[in-house]
Amino acid sequence: MPVFAAAGVGGWGQTQELRGVPELRLVTTPRHASVLLVTGTVPEAHLVAVQRVHDQVPHPRAVVTWRAAGTAKRMPGATYVTGDAAAVVTAVQRAWSALEADPWSTAVDQLPDVEPNEWRGIGPFGQGGEGMMGGTPYGRPMAMTGDDPDGLALDELRLTLGPFLDALPAGLVLDVVLQGEVLREATLRLDALGGTAADATLPSEPSSAMARSGLRWLAHALHVEGLDALAARAAALASRVTGATDRAALSRHADALMRRVRRTGVLRNLHDVGVVPGSGDAAHRWRERMDAIVCALRDNQMPDALEPTRLDTARDLLADALPGSTLTAAISTIVSLDVGGARFGAGTLR
Repeated sequence: MPVFAAAGVGGWGQTQELRGVPELRLVTTPRHASVLLVTGTVPEAHLVAVQRVHDQVPHPRAVVTWRAAGTAKRMPGATYVTGDAAAVVTAVQRAWSALEADPWSTAVDQLPDVEPNEWRGIGPFGQGGEGMMGGTPYGRPMAMTGDDPDGLALDELRLTLGPFLDALPAGLVLDVVLQGEVLREATLRLDALGGTAADATLPSEPSSAMARSGLRWLAHALHVEGLDALAARAAALASRVTGATDRAALSRHADALMRRVRRTGVLRNLHDVGVVPGSGDAAHRWRERMDAIVCALRDNQMPDALEPTRLDTARDLLADALPGSTLTAAISTIVSLDVGGARFGAGTLR
């Protein structure tokens, strides 16, 4: 069943474990989904954003909220689930069956259908433009040219990504200025929607909790790099990590998974991507985190490599690493740094 997951406070890690559930297929865009799954609690600041995501799911569609205290009331017609992943699968299956039986039961739009900008009647032909340049033709701001370091004048494309973008940590909003494929500016904001909130699904034993959190990160990172089969294995392994589980068996499975990841060549692709002083490139950070996951399971230790990135450190690292890179490389850099564990205030990185 095609599902798009929008993770709120305390829901991002649980969402990653759903990648290991064979009955569900987490899609990368709401345009390809039939069911919207809202996990955790969506803060007031992101309510309009999740409603916009909801309205992008094509009809017929349904909504399921998972442990989303306070959010279900603001998602009319949603099915509210408080149990485990099996309960989510059951709820999604029932919602899917209901849509097949009665397509007219589809969830209605939550936002009014209005133009993003006023444009009708503006310009010589009423198209919203002002001559050859400027204005908002047909409601969309026109891309204007800007100086490029190579001496060319290229269009500057301004985009806002997040806070529910599949490839980014939950709550991250990334405002970028692109020239061609190169990122010139980036403004980041990150609310506490990832690992900063208390998560009742994590084991009480510290090293097990750290290993499970690391496997959740690995599942997401593998998905971002296009390795969904291995992402599902990492997610399934994460769901098995508890304080009472046979750690020796888990460490063997984790070690085998890491060997498979290394054989894919993904680390070669991440070589020289997101190079930052004292932290190496994205491939180096992947290796450190993968080794730390196995160590946490095998030796009952808490490696520093699995600690969330500090706010001040992450801000400094990203300020140097993002501008001048491609958007794809910037996303890979953010994922490799695991910035979902840090709190960001508004700040422009140039």
